Amino acid sequence: MVSSTQSLADQVYSLIKGEILRGDLAFGEKIREDDLAARFGVSRTPVREAIRRLAEYGLVKIAPRSHAAIARIEESEARDIAEIRINLESFAIDHMIPALFAEKLPLLSHYAAACQYSLSVGERDKSFELDSLFHITLTEIAGNSTLSELYRHLDARIQLLRVKQGLDEKTLIPFISQHGELLALLKAGRNQEAKDLIRFHVLHEQ
Repeated sequence: MVSSTQSLADQVYSLIKGEILRGDLAFGEKIREDDLAARFGVSRTPVREAIRRLAEYGLVKIAPRSHAAIARIEESEARDIAEIRINLESFAIDHMIPALFAEKLPLLSHYAAACQYSLSVGERDKSFELDSLFHITLTEIAGNSTLSELYRHLDARIQLLRVKQGLDEKTLIPFISQHGELLALLKAGRNQEAKDLIRFHVLHEQ
């Protein structure tokens, strides 16, 4: 059920997005507006608005004059997405503006800690969103708005890939803890080691 602290569309958006990121809604599954409206106790209008926003973000596909469904991601895309992520984040590190990194560091540290905590208490969808916020903010240390915009456009595919991988919390925790390690390397000026860690982190290598 929704509350009165946010707009209905915002709340429904968050609820549906959370279900997608937890894997409660399967890839390709049709989204039935009536069912969601009844389940959340709202009219179809905020549900329709939430679905439109999820489609803009990339988690939902809307077929012309037809239905909406959870977006799919193919196995063949996984490596391509990973390589693009690595290149974008490595570019940000190579072109890091020290003063901008110092400005972003408190926020990056907050996201790193909150992401780890959320995963530890079983809030998998929230952890995934915080992980995305960490990496999006990391791209901002280069002061290149085009770079950050490209990364934001990629974020929905990254989120879908996380769901598809279906890694359990025990497996994810060591990788989530690498956020703090990455920040420590950047603070120490060990940028090549930071880029090496990005590759391990993104590819989930040991």
